[in-house]
Amino acid sequence: MIFGRSSVGIELCGNDLRLAVTRSNFGKLRLISIYRITGFMALSEEERKKGIRALVKRERIPATRVYLTLPRENGIVRQVDLPSQMTQKLADVVKLQVETLSPWPLEEIYWDFAQDQPKNRKFTTVTIALLPRNLLDPWIAFFKSAGLPLSGAALSSLAYAHGVITFWKESTPTLILHREEAYSEGVLVNGNRIAALTDSSGDATDVAVFMKRLLAVGKLSAADGARLLMCGVTEPSETTENPRLPIENAGPESTNDFGPIATALLPLKDSPFKSNLVPFEQRYRESQLQLIPGYVLTALVILMALAWLVREPYQTIGYSARLESEIQQIAPQVRQVAEQEAELNDLSTRLRAFTATLQTRDRNLEALRELARILPPTAFLSNYSYQDGSITVSGFATSASEIQNLLETSPMFKNAEFTNSVTRDADKDRFTVKLAFEVSR
Repeated sequence: MIFGRSSVGIELCGNDLRLAVTRSNFGKLRLISIYRITGFMALSEEERKKGIRALVKRERIPATRVYLTLPRENGIVRQVDLPSQMTQKLADVVKLQVETLSPWPLEEIYWDFAQDQPKNRKFTTVTIALLPRNLLDPWIAFFKSAGLPLSGAALSSLAYAHGVITFWKESTPTLILHREEAYSEGVLVNGNRIAALTDSSGDATDVAVFMKRLLAVGKLSAADGARLLMCGVTEPSETTENPRLPIENAGPESTNDFGPIATALLPLKDSPFKSNLVPFEQRYRESQLQLIPGYVLTALVILMALAWLVREPYQTIGYSARLESEIQQIAPQVRQVAEQEAELNDLSTRLRAFTATLQTRDRNLEALRELARILPPTAFLSNYSYQDGSITVSGFATSASEIQNLLETSPMFKNAEFTNSVTRDADKDRFTVKLAFEVSR
């Protein structure tokens, strides 16, 4: 979407409710705010509703595109590789897979799937998620009555994987350790593959051992070079190495709430792990009628912008027509003046040429007179030329070096230089000398 969209992510993992609000403007993501209702799961239903309504009213949380994340252990996540030729009938093929994977009857579950976009690959990886209806239906009804109707729901491991792909598109493996008081959940995202592990003992003090088990589940030999992210109920010392989330307005501590932030990204971005377990007919959607004023206003702005853009060309056309008419009226006078100007330019050119010829002739006569005076009787010239204040003479002499010395000693000439190598022809030297006038006259 080009225009801005807000989304709300709610994470129900552990005892607390965590909520994040994000916004996408022209494809750029921004974290608006993060909230937490401590001990939410221990409250009565009425106290929960009261707490959510108060939060929504106080913080003006938008009630559109609200997504919920439930613990992975509530449902099932599986990945299967199918031939790329099956993509046209993928829904029917996945339905058969769901019937095989589900321990519950098909009419008692909600399911959805996502696929990667294979490029010149024979197989496409399909990620399937399914959840019993009796676990999700109460939350759909609850949040609707609390003023935050759900547009979607997902399992925690898929929401985390979706957030990883959205934030870091490179192929670096990412390990997410989500810790709660009662359990710990680990998720390994490696390209389009996902692996998850839950430790319900609540003993997550030995992070290295837990991660080693997770790597084994994900069939990854070592965590060298992998990205490690810890979130949930953590100690400050454990999150010092957390990577900073590449979303505008996110501080270093925002990574600790990676769960609700990743959930809020589900309606804004696509990924091979995006899923929505809320059935289509129960998803809350904004009425398009309320967008009509915005569309009308946008259309008016566009029309005004077009009018502003067209105004200048229209005025230019009018001015051009008027100028063309006036040009036609004065065209005869302009042609007469142009002809006179051309004639004047021709006369000026002739005058400059005549003046230059006179000056050159006088200078050439002086140069020839001086050459006749200084050259010995045994030397004679075969060529003489004058151009741009320089003289070039060619001829024969008993000694070419003697000719150069005579020219250098002349008070009229300077810079006498041979332009070609001197050659001996019979008993004389053939030379070509270039020289300049000593004093400009």
